Amino acid sequence: MTTQTLLANPDRPGGSFSFVTMVENLVAGEHLEKNPWTQDAMWHNIANQVIAALVTRGVLTRIEADIITGITPLDDLPDLIGCPDTSPVWRAIYSTHRLTSSAFFRAAKAEVRNIMARRAVTTKQFSFMLGVVVDRDVRNIKSRKEKGSHKPSSLQTARNAFGDSGYLTDAIAGVAWTPVYKTPAELLAMALNGNTAAKNTLVIGGGFALIMDGYLTRDRESKFYEGTTPYRGTPPTILTDLASHAYGLRMLATAWTRWNPDLPTHEYDIPDINEDGSVIHAGEAVETVQIQRLTEDRLFKIANPRKALAGFLKQQETRRASNQPSTPEDRDRENRERLAYALEIANDAATQLKASKVSPPPHPFGAHEDWTKARDAAHNVYVALVQNEPDTQAGFMDSEDPDSEDEPY
Repeated sequence: MTTQTLLANPDRPGGSFSFVTMVENLVAGEHLEKNPWTQDAMWHNIANQVIAALVTRGVLTRIEADIITGITPLDDLPDLIGCPDTSPVWRAIYSTHRLTSSAFFRAAKAEVRNIMARRAVTTKQFSFMLGVVVDRDVRNIKSRKEKGSHKPSSLQTARNAFGDSGYLTDAIAGVAWTPVYKTPAELLAMALNGNTAAKNTLVIGGGFALIMDGYLTRDRESKFYEGTTPYRGTPPTILTDLASHAYGLRMLATAWTRWNPDLPTHEYDIPDINEDGSVIHAGEAVETVQIQRLTEDRLFKIANPRKALAGFLKQQETRRASNQPSTPEDRDRENRERLAYALEIANDAATQLKASKVSPPPHPFGAHEDWTKARDAAHNVYVALVQNEPDTQAGFMDSEDPDSEDEPY
């Protein structure tokens, strides 16, 4: 609500505009005439006006608005909303729920349309506005760059991801649900048992951690063709896939638990995990063993293995076409990579199907015809591997035993 609107309608509710509103409009005028606002600053100002308008209309209370805008300290959140600790993640979860759940989402979008004089506001636009609201507690730390690094700060990367709908999945935006204020471990147990509210809470908590530290970024075609990700997918698409199975839910809980709000850009601390939730370690010697960090490529593979395999094969075809002519050795190496990756996916799928609790029909492995095709394909691969076993001594010199008595050593 602008100062001009309030002056023109002094009798309407909220017509006596505050000093803060006057200052915001004066600042806006300065930026309009001399130094144009960035998108971040513009949406930050819009968000403040939206929250103030929702308070005026009675959609939000002043206490709720103070929590969202960061006026309420993090230390007060456990008493006010019942969360188990003072992590910035809880303010993000609370703010997201109060601005995007069911009727609140419609009311907030209506205020954005009024302020911007637009007929419609997209979810991407609303998510970007939400992003500059929920990063208040960590924006100073996450805006720092590594010395000598040419990469942007993780804050800028995160805002780009929020501009691509962030963690506003179809199960969250405009849907009636209530956050569950329990620890990530408790939320994981509830989500594995099918609790939708716990899943949504994990999606926001884990998604916030992954986005703020640059593990989950906006969808770009270049990422796919450069091999950064095995397939294309927006942040909410990846988060939806992660929330659809146990492995993904464990990854979200791990990201939330291991996220450090006090670390600046690129100093990541989220590990890669196995399907059972155990942390993956890399290195052979005791001195070199260390926790293997998560990558966006791994995150996409965990989210949807089938898409990852299809994307990997497509990338291989694209590289093969662009790198022609390739040597026989190069082709063999590419095919070995394809075989290893396909076998990893097939073994994972077969293990999960074998452990399925579904009672036939339908059978976890499908109809008999489907099972026969899969069996024949697996048998053909097995026969090819058995018939073409490499020589175990290939690459080694046949030297005499130094302890032999035939010749003095």
